[in-house]
Amino acid sequence: MVISDSAHLSSDFRLLDTLQRLLVILSPELRPMLNEASTLVGVALRADKVDVFLYDAKSQSLVAMGTSATPMGRRQHAIGLNRQPIANGGAAVRVFESGTSYMTRRADHDPEQLRGMVDGLGILSTMDVPFEVDGQRRGILQADSQQPDFFTERDVRFLESVAGWIGIVTHRAELVGQAVLEGERRGRRQAGDELRRITQREQEVAILIAAGLTNAEIAERLVLVLGTVSNHVVHILRKLGLHRRTQIAVWTVQCGLYRPDLDDGVGREPASP
Repeated sequence: MVISDSAHLSSDFRLLDTLQRLLVILSPELRPMLNEASTLVGVALRADKVDVFLYDAKSQSLVAMGTSATPMGRRQHAIGLNRQPIANGGAAVRVFESGTSYMTRRADHDPEQLRGMVDGLGILSTMDVPFEVDGQRRGILQADSQQPDFFTERDVRFLESVAGWIGIVTHRAELVGQAVLEGERRGRRQAGDELRRITQREQEVAILIAAGLTNAEIAERLVLVLGTVSNHVVHILRKLGLHRRTQIAVWTVQCGLYRPDLDDGVGREPASP
C-alpha cells in the first residue's frame, strides 16, 4: 500500500511539474511553442516521441505542429509521417473524430495502427488523446515508445490532463498570432494611407533622405532648385505629422520605399499617387 501511494504521489508531482513548465513556455509562435511542449511531455513520460497533431482543414489531415526533440521525432518528419490524412484512417484519426482516448501496448499486433508508424518508426506502444482549443476539438496529443507494454492507464490519464493544458497554450499562441497579423494589416493600411498623402516627387525626396543625402545632393540628383527640395521636405513633414528629418528616413524604411541593403541607395520605385 505504501508503494502504491508513493507511486501515485510521484505521478501527481510529475503531472503538476509538467503543467507548470507548460505554462511558462515563452515562445509566442505556435510551432516553437508546441515543439517545446512536446519535448517537456516526452521527458515526463520517458517516451521516444510525443506529437501535437492539429487538424488542417485545407489538406484534410492531422499535421504534427509540435514534435519532441528526439531521434524518433526527427525521423518521423524526415520520412513524411508528420502528416496523417484523415482518409487513411487509423487509430489517431479515430481518436480525433470520436473524441475518445486510445492506448495500445502492442502496436505491431493492432490492426488500427498504420503500418508506416510501426514499420517506419518501430513504434510498439502508443497513446492518443484528443484535445480542444477554445471549446472546439482541434487535434490529438500522441505519445509513442519503441518498447512493448510501456504505457499504463495512469499514463493515459496523465496525457489527458496535459492535453487540456496544451489546448490552453495553443489558444494563447493563436491569439497572439492573430493579434500580430491584425497589427501588420493595420500597419499596411496606415502605410498605404500615408503614401497616398504625399506626391510621387515627395516620395522620391523621402527615399533620398533615407539614403542619407543632403538637400543640396537631392537637388542635384533630381535636377531641382535647392529651395524646391526644402519645400518638399516641409510638405512631407506636415502631411505625415512628423517633426524631424530623421523621422522621414525611418518612415520611408517602414513603408518599404527604401531598403538600406540596396547598393544603389535609391530604394524601390515611388508609388503612383
